[in-house]
Amino acid sequence: MRPTISWHRGGSELAASATLAAFASAAERAAEWIEVDVRRTADGRLVCVHDSRLPAIGAIADLNYDSLGVAQRGTVPTLQELLAVLDEAEARSGAGDRSGLHLDLKGTGHESEAIEVIRESGRRFLVTTLHDESVMAARAVAPDVPVLLSLGRTGAGLELGARVRMHLSELWPYGRLRRCGATGVAAMYLLANPMLRRWCRKRDMTVLVWTVDGSAALRRWLIRRDVDIVTTNRPVAALRLRALS
Repeated sequence: MRPTISWHRGGSELAASATLAAFASAAERAAEWIEVDVRRTADGRLVCVHDSRLPAIGAIADLNYDSLGVAQRGTVPTLQELLAVLDEAEARSGAGDRSGLHLDLKGTGHESEAIEVIRESGRRFLVTTLHDESVMAARAVAPDVPVLLSLGRTGAGLELGARVRMHLSELWPYGRLRRCGATGVAAMYLLANPMLRRWCRKRDMTVLVWTVDGSAALRRWLIRRDVDIVTTNRPVAALRLRALS
């Protein structure tokens, strides 16, 4: 089968990326997967936002939800609000199958809460995370759900030696994948090499590649039989290219 498509932050072709309008547009068009980043505030609210800090406001993890400010305008919705928007969009459009949620966990420690919220919605989902301990925590509470270890950290803030060790662990991640119990890998496209894809295929592990936006690159990845999911900011273009290939 051809890879399915994950709409990165709802995509950016139909509405501004990571907005409720983008997520709703993805759901209305029966996206196979809708990718959303989730963090936890200081008072335990799960919010959908990529960056760990908001300009002129501060770090998400250090702030109570009500003090985020921009959240009150819908820029940083809660996970529950996002799920409600998806339900409403699907109901309006009469979409048949509900979109799957691609839950990208930022930080650690809120795996159980996030998974519980999505389970209550009845929506199918998969989990990706850069942290081995987060993979283990998610697998412990959701052994039946795909939980993928992400590869592609920048190493920002690490001293040189730690950064080198981190990059080596991503170039050769096989021990990490075995130890943390991941059911697959979510690799930045430069790290999704043939050896990694073959290793995962032999073990029936899911392979997700992110974030692929160029037309030529989309064509290459969307015809691969050893890739399960391609994440892109250009899902509408990706759907068209997949249909033509």
